[in-house]
Amino acid sequence: MRAQDAPFRPYWWATSLDEAGVDSRSGDGTYNRYPFEDLPETPYPMDGDFAWLARQPAQEEWAIRQDVREPLAALTSVCEREGVPLPEPFARFMGSPDLQDRIRSTTACYLDLDAGTVPVPGGGRLIRFLADQQGCLFWYLFVTEDGADHAVVCTPEYLDSEEATEVEGGEAICFCAESFEAFLCRYWLENEIWFATEDGTPMPEVGPAYIERYRALAG
Repeated sequence: MRAQDAPFRPYWWATSLDEAGVDSRSGDGTYNRYPFEDLPETPYPMDGDFAWLARQPAQEEWAIRQDVREPLAALTSVCEREGVPLPEPFARFMGSPDLQDRIRSTTACYLDLDAGTVPVPGGGRLIRFLADQQGCLFWYLFVTEDGADHAVVCTPEYLDSEEATEVEGGEAICFCAESFEAFLCRYWLENEIWFATEDGTPMPEVGPAYIERYRALAG
């Protein structure tokens, strides 16, 4: 889904990258909201197979992996009843602990998969899948009503299918990625850049080019 086609304002919620030399990514809080249009493109083809992620090392610490087998099974059944198919890359990742082990979070985010969907006024569904450890932010899959397209959105609001019959207001919801795989790729890369600059872990091969492109785009 393109940002201009989404019913939400486009922004990228993330941690700062000023220590990596991206001056436009400074900030005082744990998370800050940055212009979506300044983001570099993802450095790998987004084919839905996560081949780029499978080549990355598994992480022993800070990985986002959680046992989501039960909520995934329940969610799949709910989506089948509602006629809203889950995007294949989303289902593939949620069903693969091996892939989950390869993404880590500097802020101890973890997979927090909802077992159902929350309707969005005007059409579409939200499915929570990632949560900040302190409850500062939550990330959701947004699926169109016919299931033909999807995106990832982010908001400080906690939305759960057992508590909300539909999204109320929604002004705080931000479009943050064109697809689930694109979100994971950028999320993985920016977290690895942070670990490399702050903790001295190996910089991803595509990290320096991403940083330079970010500097150029953000001006």
